[in-house]
Amino acid sequence: MPKVLILGCNDAQIPYIRAVAALGFEVVGTDYNVNAPGKACMDRFYPVSYLDSAGLKDVAAREKLTSADLIFTASSHLAYEGAARTASFSNIPFMDLRTVDICLNKIEFYKALRDYNIQVPPTSVFAANEIKIPDANKVYFLKSDYGKSPQYCYRLSNGEIPDLPVNFDDFYREFFLLQEEIEGTHFRLNFYSGHVATFLKINDSAALPMRVIGPGYAEVVTKLGRLINGLKLNHFLVKFDLIANEDDWYIIDIGLDPPMRLRLLCEYAGFDFPTAYVKYYLLGDTKAIPSWDELYQPTLIQGFPESEIQYTSFDVE
Repeated sequence: MPKVLILGCNDAQIPYIRAVAALGFEVVGTDYNVNAPGKACMDRFYPVSYLDSAGLKDVAAREKLTSADLIFTASSHLAYEGAARTASFSNIPFMDLRTVDICLNKIEFYKALRDYNIQVPPTSVFAANEIKIPDANKVYFLKSDYGKSPQYCYRLSNGEIPDLPVNFDDFYREFFLLQEEIEGTHFRLNFYSGHVATFLKINDSAALPMRVIGPGYAEVVTKLGRLINGLKLNHFLVKFDLIANEDDWYIIDIGLDPPMRLRLLCEYAGFDFPTAYVKYYLLGDTKAIPSWDELYQPTLIQGFPESEIQYTSFDVE
């Protein structure tokens, strides 16, 4: 069997690591934490961060990875950069590094959305020491170019700019984006295998599965599908954050990491999501994750995977 190099081996990744091992692959893991709990599930382990490009290249060389091997991560959005770089070192088929950068770099991502005629909130780009608030009466979000909440994401409601980092790092590489707050209803859209799993985001810990979310939904899904095709992400599970109000639909973010809400709904339905996710990615099994028609249930989901989850079902006539 081929080797699978897994980036990220902490508690949240263990169900996915075990699923990879259960398929019979030789499992090699990396994590910056020398005592990462997932290392016990590995054939071999290297204490290397997914942000350490040189370290990952060394791991690829020591393991003699080839195009016959595979790369997988169930870690954070940013782990895909390390995965794509490592894949390029070893000629392993994976997401293109340019595509990864478009998904991680908010400046490039918003440009790609506009290229596909997808609405984004009014956004300006500034160097950290040149930020100007256009209207002190409006509410804005200030985000670093590669930031991911809560890293360098600020809500400004009084026109005052917070203390910003002085030095560049993996989450702040060049610029900050100032984006007007859009009032409306928040949704999470998960695209996979030609399906769209949609959730109403009530807050960070509560969500409700939805079938349709109003006029214009089909058009938004079609445009996002074209974007996914253009970025060659058809064989991945891609998440979008969307805000809808009476004026328009706005996309504010993209995610490549495993979907929390969809996973929780699968668990409620008695379905093993980590195994399906691994089969979808490593075996190309497009039917591994059930269709949205099969999974959808009008059930309020409250909580996080690491805490107690509450499910409340509703009768829908």
